[in-house]
Amino acid sequence: MKSIIFLSTLSFFFLFSCGESAEHKSKKVNLREGITAYEDSLANLQKDPQKAAKITSLAQIELINRLLAYSKAFPKDTFSADCLFKTHMIYEQLSAPREARAYGDTLLERFPDYKNRLLVIESLGSSYDINAPRDTAMVRKYYTLLLESPKIPTQKKKDIKARLAKLDLTFEEYILKGQAGFLVGQGN
Repeated sequence: MKSIIFLSTLSFFFLFSCGESAEHKSKKVNLREGITAYEDSLANLQKDPQKAAKITSLAQIELINRLLAYSKAFPKDTFSADCLFKTHMIYEQLSAPREARAYGDTLLERFPDYKNRLLVIESLGSSYDINAPRDTAMVRKYYTLLLESPKIPTQKKKDIKARLAKLDLTFEEYILKGQAGFLVGQGN
């Protein structure tokens, strides 16, 4: 009799855990399919220049909401890293640097080996360099992280070092002085 109760209890727990896993998996699939379908819709709209001009920030916010819903529901899933990356990039595109920075930092913290890590670091450094309020300490932090990577090409490292040497200049001033130097060089 004890073995029947034990087997019944064991069967109940087995069925319960399988059902929960299927529900979890279904939610994951549904959220991911919702993101993919919405991204496909936006991509199709962007093929037509007239329709692309009508894509509003509300449409992009809807995509962000879907990306963040997935990331919150499945914070350790590798697709969550892509969701955070896309959220970071969309906020940069929407000229919302504080939000972009927050999600970029979250991505780097949660997924230190993310495939596009260097792009995120560069984006964060640029964000602090270009957008107000400008923060040269943060620019230095992110650009130094880039310099530490063996994957950064030599020319890019030179460019980063040159920028770090002139952080007293705004990005616009830095570019203008660089172009002015180029033009002076051409005249000689």
